[in-house]
Amino acid sequence: MVEHPYVLTTTVMAEEEGVMVKDIVYGRLDLSRGLLRRMKRGGGIYLNGQRDYLSRRVKAGDIIQIEFFDEKTAMEPEDIPLKIVYEDAYLLIVNKDAGMAVHPTGAYQQGTLANALAHHWNKIGLNTKVRLVHRIDKDTSGLVLVAKEPYTLQRLLRQLSRQELVREYLAIVEGELQDSQGVLTMAIGRSMDHGVKRAVQEDGKKARTVYQVLSSSGKATLLRARLESGRTHQIRVHFASLGHPVLGDPLYSEALPETTGQALHAWRLEFVHPRTGEKHVVNAPLPKEMLHLWKKCWKEQ
Repeated sequence: MVEHPYVLTTTVMAEEEGVMVKDIVYGRLDLSRGLLRRMKRGGGIYLNGQRDYLSRRVKAGDIIQIEFFDEKTAMEPEDIPLKIVYEDAYLLIVNKDAGMAVHPTGAYQQGTLANALAHHWNKIGLNTKVRLVHRIDKDTSGLVLVAKEPYTLQRLLRQLSRQELVREYLAIVEGELQDSQGVLTMAIGRSMDHGVKRAVQEDGKKARTVYQVLSSSGKATLLRARLESGRTHQIRVHFASLGHPVLGDPLYSEALPETTGQALHAWRLEFVHPRTGEKHVVNAPLPKEMLHLWKKCWKEQ
């Protein structure tokens, strides 16, 4: 048998006898063809410990193993402290501070979460690329889920596309909302007058945000929002379009001295671990900046 921590191993069930390896790989295991195509550069399919073909027919009790091709990271490692909330052999969850970009862009080539993760990979002896399952804005704080190997990434991305990977945020928005809960479904597209900004547009991409008011001071409202789509700046755009922009948002409202960026925090993740099948629920409490801002809103009501 193939011995490797990231090899996927499964036993052929009685009802699968006589089918081809590919029927199990694309069926029960639900692997993408793109992931298997990349294995031409390394890795492979093994049947009972011997490298074999997808077209081979199997018997009950046969052992199928898939060794995935892994890519080395080209990310420059930087020794930046990480707030690791959860970590195992297959994935990691980090609580990112506001002010840190998640990956290098034109404006931010260094000091990103991806650079910090590349350093962490080196430290733990993991020679693989940095795989972010999802992203949050530079000036948004909170939880980011990272995969350590290709299979875990694919399975988590499937959960994300099927809305089985739950992402919830806490936000402080301006004013008092009319409804204590609701669903925002306005489509979002690129703003015509700003390269980075997004706007509600009839011909934009579908977007869906579910929210619930937790508390209101009159001056501001603390709410929780669940993303059911992943549009750029989605929560910020949706609430700004209602006339209740996220406080401290320099793009859709105005910056505040009390916060590094917008008062938006990715506080909760819920997903099924691709390797163990266990349900994980991970929370990250409000950062101090948002707590202080919320207390100030109450004092000024």
